[in-house]
Amino acid sequence: MKNSNNKNVLLIALLTAGLFGAASSQAATIPANIFDFTADATTATLSVKAKGWRDPAFGDMGWTHSSAWATFTTTKKNQMVTIKMTAADAGIHPGITVWYRGADDTVENKYVVDHFYPQNANFTKFGVTDETTGAKLGNIVMRHVTHAFDVDGTKSIRGMGPVKDSVSGELVISFKAPQKGDYMFTVGGVNPDASVDLTVAHDVDVSVTLAP
Repeated sequence: MKNSNNKNVLLIALLTAGLFGAASSQAATIPANIFDFTADATTATLSVKAKGWRDPAFGDMGWTHSSAWATFTTTKKNQMVTIKMTAADAGIHPGITVWYRGADDTVENKYVVDHFYPQNANFTKFGVTDETTGAKLGNIVMRHVTHAFDVDGTKSIRGMGPVKDSVSGELVISFKAPQKGDYMFTVGGVNPDASVDLTVAHDVDVSVTLAP
């Protein structure tokens, strides 16, 4: 009888742990700062870690809280968007991923899916909760639009959109917005030079230009 009770207790503990694990897997996180680019705020200095956009320590994924985040809103479909990034330290090679947050994205733009992100894919989770309060939020649907990174002075990475313009530490991308509405992007470093301090954040000047 005693052994049976012990087995029941163990079974309940395992089931409880499974339920908690399932709940936490649906938790959404809030980046420390998200800059909103507008017609009156087209430039900003963002703070990133040297491996924030792609870190081998995390399966080559981006690290949410070591990257900088920003939003902008287009006024029409196919509007041309240009984003320029210039790192204060040329040994920081900026990487960027842009996502579209449309009508099926029902969660405030201050939330993102997880502490890690894919640089070249959708970033989506349904039925998410606030990781701190447990409050039910809705669906985060961030549809991948484009991605790229500065390959000047560093090695190329297949599938990651290397851009070479002979200026180390600088990256410029232009694309047509697939839809009118809200967009979110993240910026972080990738393949930093050996001289770069990996323990501190580094400044990257970012500008967002929307064609009329």
